[in-house]
Amino acid sequence: MEESAKRVLILCVDLDDDIGNKTGLETPIIGRENVLRAAERLALLDPEEADSNAMFASVKLSDDFSKSGYLTEVCVVSGLKNGGLDASRKAMSEIMHVAKLFSPSEVYVVTDGFGEEDIEPVLKARLPLAGVRRVVVKQSRAIEESYIVLGRYLKMLFTDPRFKRWVLGLGGLLITLFTVLSHFRSYEEVNTVFWSIVGITILIKGLDLDKWFSSGLKQIYGENLPPTMLVFKTLFLFTGLSLVFFTFYTGYFMEKEGEVFMAILGKFIAQTIDIFLLGIALILISGSFKYPLRISNIRDSLSMLVNLLALAPLIKTLGIAAYLPSFDLRLLLYVSILTIVLIYAVNILVFLVVRFLSSLLKIFKIAVEE
Repeated sequence: MEESAKRVLILCVDLDDDIGNKTGLETPIIGRENVLRAAERLALLDPEEADSNAMFASVKLSDDFSKSGYLTEVCVVSGLKNGGLDASRKAMSEIMHVAKLFSPSEVYVVTDGFGEEDIEPVLKARLPLAGVRRVVVKQSRAIEESYIVLGRYLKMLFTDPRFKRWVLGLGGLLITLFTVLSHFRSYEEVNTVFWSIVGITILIKGLDLDKWFSSGLKQIYGENLPPTMLVFKTLFLFTGLSLVFFTFYTGYFMEKEGEVFMAILGKFIAQTIDIFLLGIALILISGSFKYPLRISNIRDSLSMLVNLLALAPLIKTLGIAAYLPSFDLRLLLYVSILTIVLIYAVNILVFLVVRFLSSLLKIFKIAVEE
């Protein structure tokens, strides 16, 4: 085929569809005069729009090829406002439609920057792509590339779930907190709270404390717990922690004037051991819940609960013995024997309850592993 017989197709590609959004024109826009009128219309509506310069450049490139004896056609194709794969798909559909009408031997692409790289490999595979021209008007290529990269990262901050929870979630919390505190507190107090939260957040992300905490929760809760079991584990865990903290809070404000350490410790044990052991039992039960549910886990959880509670009278008696010098040690012996009997009895009770529960679950056809 001779040079004079070559058919050159000039494609002006606008993936974000500024042409359609600003002028209302539908693409593809085919033909020199149509493209020229569309470029003039876009330039009048928005003189700073770079796509109009790309359209003028397409017309000029077409004229240059025509002067050299080529048979040329120029057209404008567009994608979608929001970009993405759908925009690329729409632009490729229009390009293939125009190429089918014109049957080019060479294709040249003209763009207003660096946002159309995604369709270039696809275009090169389907058509004889001979060149790409990027029209940069106001800034250098390096600056525009930096601007596009910055824009993509800014978009990630507001759309990517990994980042928007910190940018939007934390930002919204700080703004709300700042506004509320400003109404009730002085500027110095608000400023302290505000920067404290910012500092804690930076510390958490810098030391990966959020990942460490998440990993710890997975160890406690497991990966695929059903919602019901998750609720029970959370309830037991935080109830147990609350009871433990309550016992230490009570001990901190307990009267200590004129008493030796052993007396203070004994008094603390005697007054708080019931609540403390119940809290510990609930925490251990929370950690023992496993999924899928097993009879052995149920048995272990019940055993922990009843054994710890059965030890409460003995430990309370030890506390009273340390607190009261005149305590009769024979009573401690009696309580110890009673505790042994009680532990034996409650373990038998747990065995019977587990057997009954296992039979009940089988009757109702609830899947539980042994």
